[in-house]
Amino acid sequence: MSSNPLPEPMTWTVDVSLLGSPVVLRQTAGVFLVTFAVVSLFACGLFAVEGDWAGILPTLGVLALVHVGLVLGALAVMVLYFGNRIAMEFTVDERGVFSQVRDRKAHKASQLAVVLGLATGRFTVAGAGMLARSGASSFVPWKAVQRVRCDEARHTIHLDGGWRTRAALFCTPQNYHLARTWALRMCPST
Repeated sequence: MSSNPLPEPMTWTVDVSLLGSPVVLRQTAGVFLVTFAVVSLFACGLFAVEGDWAGILPTLGVLALVHVGLVLGALAVMVLYFGNRIAMEFTVDERGVFSQVRDRKAHKASQLAVVLGLATGRFTVAGAGMLARSGASSFVPWKAVQRVRCDEARHTIHLDGGWRTRAALFCTPQNYHLARTWALRMCPST
């Protein structure tokens, strides 16, 4: 850390564009790609064990169509239900960065998924709702941040830890430079 005194801790709320943010789009695409890969490997493994090599390609085609449908459904939810925006709150202090979803629609949607999933016996839906609830807030300590990347055009600060982005600070035009000062002061090696 620098010998200069740290700025005052800061907290702000900002509406994050779901389709206009490369971070959100990358993470969403990653979730769908990993899901497709895992399900495809499992299905191919079952066909291979049965010796039904001819069934693998058509099954992969069906799985691809299902995942395309899921992606289109997710995009529709982002636009129609959330209005392409989700409210997030960020707090930056000497310990690290705390972020949480402040959007009431997001909390209601995850609660609804848990209740409907449990009521109908669709535990994957309930699990998705629980995952959404657990991901609604996160804390990243400064010691976990190895690199800071700043995107001034989008007022976004990426806090990288190893091979992945640990957090993205979505800032307002007014507080971007102060949040950037915090990040660069706490991670001087970047």
